[in-house]
Amino acid sequence: MNTQKALFRNWHTKGFTVVEIVVVIAVIGILAAIVLASYGSAQARARDSTRMHDLNTIKSALKVHATFKGDWVEAGSGCGYNGDGGGWFNYTNGSTYTKSISTCLEEAGYLDTPIIDPTGGKTSSPTSGYTYMKYHCGSGASLRVFVYAKLETKPQDTTATDGTCNSSLDSSYGMNYYVQVR
Repeated sequence: MNTQKALFRNWHTKGFTVVEIVVVIAVIGILAAIVLASYGSAQARARDSTRMHDLNTIKSALKVHATFKGDWVEAGSGCGYNGDGGGWFNYTNGSTYTKSISTCLEEAGYLDTPIIDPTGGKTSSPTSGYTYMKYHCGSGASLRVFVYAKLETKPQDTTATDGTCNSSLDSSYGMNYYVQVR
């Protein structure tokens, strides 16, 4: 009998209590929530980094286009909104956007592949979500060209596009980052 009591006592004291198991599960849950939250913000920062890189790639393609074609995909180019070289970068709808700016740069050989926002950005409704825009203003030596993006990790600011060719893009479409091409 003494042997049985000793075995029962050892077996009983080697296990975990229900409280200990609940505490361990709670700690694991909290750690998992922290990791998932960090992962989501890391993904947003990575998408924003891609957007910044994309704008610089567009800038380079536009500069090459200007060097060889003599313009910055401007009015009369047949690209962008009403063929005037501005508006949504990779959008077509068959009427006001018959050919995208991206397609014009691709066909000219200045872009290898379409540049599309990391979230898809080539939707039937570009005003929702994320996509790129291009606008130019002025003429001759005073011509200015800008490309715009909406970054996820940068706070929305109603003055983010002030001083550019289209200062209302921040309030109208949430654009909060731009690169001046010329």
